Parts: sequence; structure tokens; C-alpha cells
Amino acid sequence: MANKIAVHCYSEAPDGGWGWFVVLGSFLSHAFIIGSYKSFGVYFPYLQEAFGQDAAATAWVSSIMGAVLLFGSLPVGALCNVFGCRAVVMTGSLLATTGLLSSMSVTSLPVMYLTAGFITGLGFSFMYTPCITMVGRYFKRRLALANGIAMSGSGAGSFALAPVFQLLIDNYGWRGSLCIVAGVALQGCVIGAFLRPIQLKADIHLKKATHIPSREANDGLIARLCGALDLSLFKMPYFTIFNIIMMFLSIGFSITFIHLVKYARTVGLEPQQAAFLSSVVGIADCVARLGYGWFSNLRLYPLLRGFVVCSVCCGLSLVFLPFAQTYSSMVVCCLFIGVFVGCLNTKITVFLVEFCGVERLASAVGIAFGVRGFSILFGPPLAGYLYDVTGNYNVSFYFAGGTGLCSSLMTSALEAHRTRNVQRQKSDVLGSEKSNEIPQSNVTADEIDFGDSKDLLIIRETSV
Repeated sequence: MANKIAVHCYSEAPDGGWGWFVVLGSFLSHAFIIGSYKSFGVYFPYLQEAFGQDAAATAWVSSIMGAVLLFGSLPVGALCNVFGCRAVVMTGSLLATTGLLSSMSVTSLPVMYLTAGFITGLGFSFMYTPCITMVGRYFKRRLALANGIAMSGSGAGSFALAPVFQLLIDNYGWRGSLCIVAGVALQGCVIGAFLRPIQLKADIHLKKATHIPSREANDGLIARLCGALDLSLFKMPYFTIFNIIMMFLSIGFSITFIHLVKYARTVGLEPQQAAFLSSVVGIADCVARLGYGWFSNLRLYPLLRGFVVCSVCCGLSLVFLPFAQTYSSMVVCCLFIGVFVGCLNTKITVFLVEFCGVERLASAVGIAFGVRGFSILFGPPLAGYLYDVTGNYNVSFYFAGGTGLCSSLMTSALEAHRTRNVQRQKSDVLGSEKSNEIPQSNVTADEIDFGDSKDLLIIRETSV
């Protein structure tokens, strides 16, 4: 019988302690995984030249990588519930390393879809989702700040890796550079070591209520994974609507990350200048996640309302990008895109915790990131097709910006509905307290402090 891993049990998230090492691990995970995906556009023109394919066909490499990264979140969330986050991350590190090393000797684009796209993307997914989940389990009151620090790694990685990838390609060729990237991917085993298991009191209550299978269960692996993947989350209307919103936003994000470098080179920029634009988006993303994570912790405004503003600004920035024809104007546009992308991504886990509860966070993150895979899969190839048809990237970026603006309309409707719900429930509770007719059993399990509800704006699913 395998030795059991010691698990620390807490009545609630400790909001610190070893949690800061978990934040460090998540930061490093974001820096490499998301940084690599966002910077992989540097390889785009070289792959297109090496395999002699058009933009639409070549874009499928990065699209499959990003889509599998997110699609994989569905089974990964269940795997975390069954085997633990640490083991899943280390397994993903080995998978990603295998995929990148295999891509060095590929001679056809369809095989590249398998190695760099599917295998590497699956490894990235195994490394990515558990790190997000663990931050949400170690933090409660400081979750926005901790999540902002952890997710700022993606911006830092994008800033550092885009020029590094270009430098490696210049010196070793695109095939040789993948060997070095694979060596970095192997360090995911070290990242996994930071993810010390933690058990919360809410986990025990959830296990009793839902009978989530344990490791010692005699059921088959597939049955255990299906039981651990909590699809009942789709019964929560706000969770479902929020996933649709993120799908629209992800279309715009993915088109920018994959086609930005190629667009800059079609305008006439040098390869290093074009690659540096990805770095500009990355550093703006990093600073925004840190700053917005701290600023939102002040609770000066409803979080969903801020999400609406950032969605509008991000969409407009993408729409205006084709009008930037000089290097300096493109840098300015990329700064704005990076800032608002960072602000939007910082709040995703915060919303999922509030919608679904920390005890169901692994499944919520898995599902939320999994459904966004459709956007990542089809967005960049569609933008590449529009480029092949029109001969320029104008329509592609108009489309990317339009999806961001559409998401802002849906978020506005969600925010308005949630505001009315909060106000109505606050009024009901205050009225009941005045008449002293409300029994203790009517208070929700989370004992919502309605004095702060106008700041949080989002409350756990109760009456809806």
C-alpha cells in the first residue's frame, strides 16, 4: 500500500504561511506556460516558411496548443480531486517536455499539430490548472492580491520569453530553440513541489454531501474521474453566463497573441521589433495584474462593474490596433491591450470562488478554462483565414475587438441582475433582523456580510 501524504487541515483558508510559496509556484507556472503560449507567435513566420503553408493552416499549431491547454482543464480538475495537484503538475511537466522535444524533428505540419499542439498543450494544462486551484485554496480575504501576484507571471513570462525565443531562433534555429524550451518545461517538477496539499473543513462537508470518490475507492479510474468532475455547476446560471462571457473575450485574446508578431512584420517592422511588441503586452499585463489585484482588494467599487469597463477598453484597443502603422503607435496600443487583458484575467478565479465556493474550485476552474478552449481553437485560424482572404489583418483585429465589446454587453446585464439580487437580499435580511423573526438556520452557510456586499457585488448562489 502506498504511503499516505500528510495533509494539513484548516477550518478555513490560512491566508498566508506556506500559501506564499504556492503563489510563487503559480507565478512561475504562469510565467512559463502562459508566457510560452503568448510568445509562440514568434515561431509563426518560421513555421509558415518551413512547411510552406498559408496563415490559416499554420495558426492551427498555436490554436491547438491553447485549446488543449484549456480543454484539458476539464479532466485536470477531476484528476486534481482524485490524485492531488502536486502529482498532476509533475506529470504535466514530463508531457510538455516530451511534446517539445518531439517537435524538433517534425517534417510536416500535421505532425506538428500533434507534438507542439496536442502533447505540449496537454502538458501545459496539467501544469496550469492545479496552480490556479491551489492559490484559491490557500487564500480567502487576500485572494485578489494573491491571485494577482500569481497570474502576473504570465505577463512577466510574455515580456521575457518573446525576445528570448527570437534570440534562440536567431542563434540555434527554430528547431534547436525548442530543445532549450523543453529543458525549461522540465522545471515544472520543481513547481509541483511547492503545491503542498491542504484540507479545509468545507472539503469534509462536501465529501459527505456529494460522496466524491477517494483514492482508496475500488471504482475504475473513469468512474472516479466522472464523479470528481462536478458538472452540476452548470445549474448555476451566473457560472454558465460567466463562461460564455469569457469565451467571447478569449477569442480576442487568442487572435492578438498568435497574430500580433506576423501583423507587425507585414507592416514593415524588423523581427526583433515585432517580437518586442509581445513583450510590451506582457509587461503591461504583469503590472496590471499586480496593481489591479491590490486595487480591487480596497473594495472601492463593484468588481463586475470594473470587469465591464475593462472589457470595453480592451475591445476598443483591439479595434484601434490596425490604425497603428508606426512602431511607437503600435507600442502604445499594445500597452493598452496588455493592461486590460491583465485586469480581466486577474478577476476570473475571484469570481469562480464567489460563484461556486472554494470547496468546488478545482472543478469550477477546470470547466471554466475548458470551455474557453473552443475560442482558442477556432479564433486564430479564423483570423488567419480573414488575412488570407483580405490580404491584411484589419478585419481580423476588428473581429477580435468586436468580441470584446459583445462580452461587455453581456457582463453589463449580469452585473445589473446581480446588483438587484444583492439589494433585494440585503433588504430582506435587514427587514427580518428588525422584526427579529429570522431564525439562525436561514442564514447561508457562508454567513454573508451584507455590509460588504455592495463592494463584493457577487454573492454565492442562493436563491437564483
